[in-house]
Amino acid sequence: MDIDRSGICDASEPQVRTKSGGNYELSAPKDLAAPLLAEVAAGVATPDAAFGLPTVASYRMGTASRAHGTDITPFSTVALLIGQPASAITDDLVRNQLGLPAGTDVGWDAAMQASSLGHRAALAVIAGLATYASSSGGLSAAPLTRSSLATIAANFPPALADLPKIDIATKGGAPIVSREEYVDATYVLTDPLGATSTVTLKGKIRGRGHSTWGLPKNPYKVQFSNDAAYAAITDVMGMKKQRNWALLADYFDRSLIRNKLALSLGSSAAFRDGLRWTPSGQHVEVTLNGDYVGVYLLTEDIRLDPARLDLRKMNSSVAAADVDGGYIVEVDARLDCYKGADLDLQLTTPRGVPICIDTPDEDAATPAQIAFIKDFLMNAETAIYSAGGLGAVDQISFADWYLLQELFRNVDSMFYTSVFMWKDGSAAADPRHRALNLGPLWDFDRSAGNVDYNNGWQVEGCWVAKAQRPNWLAEMFKDPQFLALTLARWHQKRDLIAQYLDASIPAFSGRLASAQVRNFERWPILGTHLTNYYTFATYAEEVNFVRDYLKARMVWLDRAYASPEAFEQLCR
Repeated sequence: MDIDRSGICDASEPQVRTKSGGNYELSAPKDLAAPLLAEVAAGVATPDAAFGLPTVASYRMGTASRAHGTDITPFSTVALLIGQPASAITDDLVRNQLGLPAGTDVGWDAAMQASSLGHRAALAVIAGLATYASSSGGLSAAPLTRSSLATIAANFPPALADLPKIDIATKGGAPIVSREEYVDATYVLTDPLGATSTVTLKGKIRGRGHSTWGLPKNPYKVQFSNDAAYAAITDVMGMKKQRNWALLADYFDRSLIRNKLALSLGSSAAFRDGLRWTPSGQHVEVTLNGDYVGVYLLTEDIRLDPARLDLRKMNSSVAAADVDGGYIVEVDARLDCYKGADLDLQLTTPRGVPICIDTPDEDAATPAQIAFIKDFLMNAETAIYSAGGLGAVDQISFADWYLLQELFRNVDSMFYTSVFMWKDGSAAADPRHRALNLGPLWDFDRSAGNVDYNNGWQVEGCWVAKAQRPNWLAEMFKDPQFLALTLARWHQKRDLIAQYLDASIPAFSGRLASAQVRNFERWPILGTHLTNYYTFATYAEEVNFVRDYLKARMVWLDRAYASPEAFEQLCR
């Protein structure tokens, strides 16, 4: 037990040698919350062959305290190094530090498959700890403290340190010039931590995005073919297997982390109880037809699927008359969706909210399904604008979605665009899912102070709660119960959010340390004006601005969310 928190096992501190199997009994005062350390000495320790542990190097592991647990593992060691208190988001922070996607198992027991992503990551952590100890001159000079995290991370092997890569070759080198028409393509996915380091898949690619399409660095929609090569893979860059993906360019965001940060926060334990599913994303470096095009975020796109938003899929046959199932809609000022003589997926509500029916789309929807969801949406709006009429919506998802969007002061989220909502069928097991939910989260590249309009660069002031355009949330805040729920959930989550941002911003930007150099050599836009109010000449300054903006934003929101009266004064 590391009573003096030196990160080293001192002879005067309580200690014991483990028994076979790794069990130990350590006598220490019950109220002592000091870290626990374990020294694994080469030639002395007996590794478990089933886990493939190294036998020729000494290393030290630890756990932040008995509150974190008494099982000392590679992942508990990372939690100790991060230096955050034990909380619901500890596992999320460990994943972020190691570049693992949401949901990766970060336990270390017999239940972990020897070939799993978590197992491979754990062995890589041990390799980094062993390198750190040997390069420091031995265990006595290799402490496990928060100040040593950067040094230890620098010793991680390429499996943890290097970004995955995607090499895309279109058929015949054809250019990608359309957001509607796909081009055939071959994808070579190189993932240092993958079960197979290099995988080749066939598929298609097209452009995507609105204001981001047509920029020098374009975003893309990726689709893998459903063939034998696809059937053979178990995941995509550690994320759940699916054929459809988005490659987000983040051209406007010179920190390259705003989308990653917001989406990963939404999928973390801080918001998981309110937001059913948030897309996962992994940073990758992309080459297109031999041209290096920089750092992208390979992201799950929004769709009905058991691996993503798992809602009841309806029968697309008109004869089936099936209307009670899963729907996804998007508030979109552009109304960029199908409108034809057979089907009209566009809706402008009586209050002026522009909505596109996203799922089912024009290739799968029936007229009855479109009529059903339009009626539901208009009835929900009528109820929202009536006293006590919030029964058609899931208030928890609306509150949590709002809090995250307001924290980032996302200029699009005032019911302008990329505001997604969904509902499941009336037979859904969870009653909350039968109502209209806000989410999934999407599109944060021009958030967190990264715009020069609508006062979006300012820390002070509410934005999403305003009624400057048709905005259901602004109306809902007139309901005292919904306002009380929203403020209560801020106070409940506030510390978790602060811990998350404090640990994750350096983790995400640190993993991009070398890749961002290549990205901005390819796209020399640091220090130039795009959508930004503030201009910074270096990547470090861009990241520091995100960190400082969100910290200051939280302090201001504490004032605004202190009471219903404060909210009315500062946010309405």
